[in-house]
Amino acid sequence: MAATITDILIILLLAGSVGYGVMISRRVQKLMASLEELEPLVREFSEAVDKSETSVNALRDNLAEGLAAQEEAATGDDSAPAFSSRRQAQRRLPGVQVVRDKQDLVRRFFETSRSESRA
Repeated sequence: MAATITDILIILLLAGSVGYGVMISRRVQKLMASLEELEPLVREFSEAVDKSETSVNALRDNLAEGLAAQEEAATGDDSAPAFSSRRQAQRRLPGVQVVRDKQDLVRRFFETSRSESRA
């Protein structure tokens, strides 16, 4: 009698485990299907980030060249270094932010989009 009760209990627990496994399997299949639908969008977003990174690097290079040309024009051909008792402040251009890598660019994009959606 005790053996029969133990067998029934084991069978019920196994049936419950199999049912839970089936439920988890269906959820994973739904998740994989939704990820497959998002794959083209993620790929496009990654390509856009790469393009933006290239553009930012090009802008940064152009800005550095422009600032170097301005400084060269401002100093002229003076070979003697100018003495100043004060340190010159760093030039910050409005709307220009330093972005170090792709992760930083993506993080700033999402932060900006969140702040715009709240406003």
